[in-house]
Amino acid sequence: MKTTTLRNLWAALVVLGLGTGCGNTVQVKGRVTDGEGTQPQAILAGAASLGGSGTVAATTQVRASSVGPDGTLTVLAEGKLEARGYYTLDVPAGEERLVLEAVDASGQVVASALLEATAEGKDVVAAPMDSETSLEAEVFLRMMADKSQAETVDMVDVRARINANMAAAARQGASTTDAFRSRVRALADAVRAAQQAELEMYAKAGVQTSQTALFEQELAAAAALSAGLEGGGPVNEIYDAFHAELRAAAERLGAKVEQQAQAERAASASFRATVKARLSAEDARPLVDAALRASAGVEARASGAALSALLSAGGAADDVKQQAVTASTTLRTQVRASTSAAMAANAFASFESSVSGSADLQASVLGRYLGVNASNQLTLGLAVQATVTAAAVLDTTLDAASSSAVSADAVNVSLLATKTAEAYQAYATAVRAQATALSVFGAKATPAVEVLLVAEGSFQMGQ
Repeated sequence: MKTTTLRNLWAALVVLGLGTGCGNTVQVKGRVTDGEGTQPQAILAGAASLGGSGTVAATTQVRASSVGPDGTLTVLAEGKLEARGYYTLDVPAGEERLVLEAVDASGQVVASALLEATAEGKDVVAAPMDSETSLEAEVFLRMMADKSQAETVDMVDVRARINANMAAAARQGASTTDAFRSRVRALADAVRAAQQAELEMYAKAGVQTSQTALFEQELAAAAALSAGLEGGGPVNEIYDAFHAELRAAAERLGAKVEQQAQAERAASASFRATVKARLSAEDARPLVDAALRASAGVEARASGAALSALLSAGGAADDVKQQAVTASTTLRTQVRASTSAAMAANAFASFESSVSGSADLQASVLGRYLGVNASNQLTLGLAVQATVTAAAVLDTTLDAASSSAVSADAVNVSLLATKTAEAYQAYATAVRAQATALSVFGAKATPAVEVLLVAEGSFQMGQ
């Protein structure tokens, strides 16, 4: 109830606007903070800082810039920092894909943040600048600089994939500017790979869309996220509402929630494969682990939403749907609390067990949905085992895809996305073939195999 209330409030803010603007400009209001920081300023000379301790004291000016096709910045507005780190900028209306930067007296960037759009007649609240927003901006600009001419980049998706834990780990062990820059580039490659794999999976499901179309549909979600973060509400609820709005945006483009979950699996697998290959040095392990856990969090939300949608559409009883909600909530909670990628993987293993019943078929979500008893338990057990086998094949295939497309120096984004999508499509075909074996359960056979897809194919860790 509380999340819904927050979501409705933010939606109203977005629709009504936070002010009236001024002519052909709008006011962008925000705040520079010392938040989520682990490093003092100027620790790496010549490198853009990721905020943190000393940011407010170091900042003398804030500027807003448009981002060119190659990642170059063109300044649109500048303003001085006000009391307690606040600022107001008069930015041209109708702009999209902006970067906000806090700079010190020498012109050095000490923190930054992404700003998706400035709509005509609506003043804008920007996300508070901190370490997380600074890493998001760094990664986005690197993605723009490195992308192929045919690629597009979804700025909102960058915010969904980068979190505070990653920002805290990004500088850890990076003793030189080049080391830090290589990490940013690896993360940029990983997010590009994720975005491309997502589109590939949508296409295989018959959903024709683009990163540009997704971005345009996600603008309200991003504005609500920024307003919520500036408002200081419960962070977990703010991000839950943000991801719910991202799902709604994809649905408006024709992607069902279960199709979104399958696309996110492929996206997350591509992201993880790239991160692990591109950040193989020992000193980057904290960042790799944080990135894998962030990926797990995105996938956990998608899997839980798909499970609920499938059971509702399949006519599940209320107690079964509640059992599924409990399993999904537990998954998200455990992933959020995990302190290692291995712990996140264990959370998914527990989720799989509670949904598909590898330990107790009759007591599982799927078993209770199908009304499994002693006489038909073997039928479901064989289908579950076939799905487990298919998931093992998927893992092997994903490892091969990673080996062929990603190295320590570069990633072939298109090849990785294509091979990853093909691997998940083959996995889905193998699982859906179990519908014939489950025909004894009547009309519930098809929803059941879709539930198996959600449960058994999640969070493939690979090598």
